[in-house]
Amino acid sequence: MKNNDHVKISPSSLVLMIFSSIFGFSNSLTAFYQMGYSSIIWYIVTAILFFLPSALIFAEYGASFKGIKGGIFSWLEGSTNEKVSFIGTFIWLAAWVIWLVSSTQFFLVSVSTAIFGHDTTQSWHLGSLTSTQLLGVLEVIFLVIVTFCAAKGIDKIKAINNIGGIFTLGIAIGFTAVSLFVFILNHGQLAEPVTAQNMVHSPNPAFQSPIAVISFIVYALFAYGGLETTSGVIDSVDKPEKNYPKALITAMVLMTALYVVNIFMCGVAVNWNKSLGGKGVDLANVEY
Repeated sequence: MKNNDHVKISPSSLVLMIFSSIFGFSNSLTAFYQMGYSSIIWYIVTAILFFLPSALIFAEYGASFKGIKGGIFSWLEGSTNEKVSFIGTFIWLAAWVIWLVSSTQFFLVSVSTAIFGHDTTQSWHLGSLTSTQLLGVLEVIFLVIVTFCAAKGIDKIKAINNIGGIFTLGIAIGFTAVSLFVFILNHGQLAEPVTAQNMVHSPNPAFQSPIAVISFIVYALFAYGGLETTSGVIDSVDKPEKNYPKALITAMVLMTALYVVNIFMCGVAVNWNKSLGGKGVDLANVEY
């Protein structure tokens, strides 16, 4: 990687970087699809019990190891030893590689929807490759491209994350605006009524039992996962002992608020039983 010690990440750029790395617009729609309005409670509880403590922990690490390169490896090495830090970092990176490859499938669904108006990835093929095999090849190619861009240095990462963060915020804000427009067209009527039962019970038959409801925590945790990814740029943050903790807390508050608002906006524009309860709707295409 190029040496870009002169490049410093501003607080606003860091917040955008955190957003583009963690916030997922589809997480709000997935939450509404699985739990309806009741997912709001779990997202808030998870933010308080998981995201907030994590942000405080990583902020402390960032302030303590502000001048050390190596990211999470340096954090673990300074807290434990070199062997444990190597094993922990290897597992962490391996998990992210698997996640990036698998999540590329959703990106390809987005491309398909943008071009054809609906998900056609299941019918894609090339030569003797089936749709599953072709998607796998495209996912690996995407991973290679991401690795190539990351290897160009922190200035390239900063530029890409600024663009990604702006688009991420723009999509969330745009969805809210469109939902409010639908609300007006419906003469002030919510597509999914707000009732005491809707706020605590899921309309999805698969999430009725206590075990199934508790399992939803996994999705809520995933929506906030990845905060530690910013550890790799701590040495490039301007005044990290001050700006890094501030950016983490700011991103946490804004992210939680956006999740809650977007989940509610789903109910403003979409009735669960009419639009999401039928066949053909799944986690990959629910946002479309």
